[in-house]
Amino acid sequence: MARGNAIEDVLHNLTAASLALIRGADCAKLSVIDNGVLRSTAATSELAVSLDTPQQVARRGPCLEAISTRKAIRCDDLRTDARWPEFSPIAMTAGVRSVMSCPIDTPENGGATLSLFGFQTAAFGPESETIGAVLADHASIALLNQRQEREFQTALASRDVIGQAKGVVMERFGVDAHQAFAMLTALSQNTNTPVRDLAAKLVNPAGKALLPTSQWPSPRSRA
Repeated sequence: MARGNAIEDVLHNLTAASLALIRGADCAKLSVIDNGVLRSTAATSELAVSLDTPQQVARRGPCLEAISTRKAIRCDDLRTDARWPEFSPIAMTAGVRSVMSCPIDTPENGGATLSLFGFQTAAFGPESETIGAVLADHASIALLNQRQEREFQTALASRDVIGQAKGVVMERFGVDAHQAFAMLTALSQNTNTPVRDLAAKLVNPAGKALLPTSQWPSPRSRA
């Protein structure tokens, strides 16, 4: 599994490769919807990154349309295309005439897209869409690996903090590791607090007040 910066490098290299593989592309970016906000995770130029903003403000544009429809979006000439009245003037001022956005399947619900911009009209065609779709598939795999890496790191952090909390319980009550975990589980159930969150509180000096001073609660029986 690719990790950390390695995954970011894959996305940057993939975006850069799109310029070499897709004729007519002058700049490119890979954008994702993150907490409802369109942002670039990889780009070949600041110009490409800047084209996120007008789409985010207007809530429409080629990238957002590709994500919402899950279809490749192509525009041969922004001067005559009326689909994005807020985006097009800004893009044209930057010299962009043609746009192609290819949707990327993502493990998150927000969506993502690989977008290419050309300074000439009719820069992209059916062959461009085919190559873009292949690159989008590779980007999808990289983004999936990125999420798995985040989940792996979160799991490691949870394991560490739970281990520390077990140590607190073992020291306070003179029990072994197995008993300490059972006690944490019981307290978690009785306080409706996830074990990981409870553990994080217990390793904080102020959180030790959460520990029972006498009898430890028994686990709730399951229906």
